Amino acid sequence: MVDHDEHIDDEIKEMNEGGSSTSRSAGQAIHLDNPISSLGLRKPVSVGGETSIAASLQLMKDEKIGCLLITEDDKLMGIFTERDIIRRIVGKNLSHEDIEVQDYMTSDPDTLQEDAPLAFALNYMVLGGYRHVPIVDESGKPLACLSIKNIVKHIGDYYFSEIVNLPPTPKNPGWVTVDGG
Repeated sequence: MVDHDEHIDDEIKEMNEGGSSTSRSAGQAIHLDNPISSLGLRKPVSVGGETSIAASLQLMKDEKIGCLLITEDDKLMGIFTERDIIRRIVGKNLSHEDIEVQDYMTSDPDTLQEDAPLAFALNYMVLGGYRHVPIVDESGKPLACLSIKNIVKHIGDYYFSEIVNLPPTPKNPGWVTVDGG
């Protein structure tokens, strides 16, 4: 009789060593050298700088997004993210109706173009500490907003069968933390 935990441990070991519990053809390889445009990102949600914080927050909630791009005449002026809300607004007893998003956005954010490779974008985001990076064309017009979630989903799609076949709880108690996900 095969010990179930031993089988799972063998699968995890094989995955960690670069193997796979399923075979893949060359056409199924993860392509981190593909351009950002290969992710099929949605068009960015943008507002003008004079938009109130209240309207910006409502739009982010309605669109289920973590950031807005702030534009003027189709040019990127800034980015307003969940992190800006937490660091710059929460706890300051401000009237969200009376303040403009341009006063709390990150001005002139770093950007990427859609032909940048995914591996470069991932490294750029990790080194910069970014969760969102605007994707712009040569003239600075926003085309999309890349989220770390987009890249994780891309990688997760590739390793889907390995991920869904992992045990429901890790065997190593050192993996479990009280911080949550």
